[in-house]
Amino acid sequence: MQARIDAKTRLSLEVSRLVTMMETEIRRAGLCYQCGGASPYLFDNGHDLQLLLIDETLSQRQGQCLRFAYQQDSTHPTSTVGKDDAKGFRLDTEAHAIEVYENHRDTANWSCESGYWRNISSRELKISHLSFTRNEVRTENGRRITALTIKLSASLISQPSQRKDVSRTLVLANTVASS
Repeated sequence: MQARIDAKTRLSLEVSRLVTMMETEIRRAGLCYQCGGASPYLFDNGHDLQLLLIDETLSQRQGQCLRFAYQQDSTHPTSTVGKDDAKGFRLDTEAHAIEVYENHRDTANWSCESGYWRNISSRELKISHLSFTRNEVRTENGRRITALTIKLSASLISQPSQRKDVSRTLVLANTVASS
């Protein structure tokens, strides 16, 4: 009985760590000191601006890969996304792991299909599901508010019957914008 409780607790702690880390990074999406309306952290399709890109497409509302950016290391306005500003999370379906985007050279390979992703899941976990769902609403005064739901399902490799499902929705302050 004690081993079962320990496994369940370990699974819960590892999943909580992953979701909390993703939430912390995603909440920074679009942060740009003194950039005003000229922020380089917006994805523009010609008529709509987004701070979150799901599965490489601005119109995509749900997927397994999320890209975003925020100003990492400067308090001065900028006109480009720097190599350390580009961020992302995705599900590696072959390794059953969550990966984070990391490329400290440039942003040329900042895509869901590039090889610049690193596993951040515990080796004890098997991630069976990760999805990001974006919802937007307009307020009466025309402001757009973006919410992002993260869904994650994982189990322990050593005890596949121990499974944890988590769903969290974030209201993203940096994505509240008029268009």
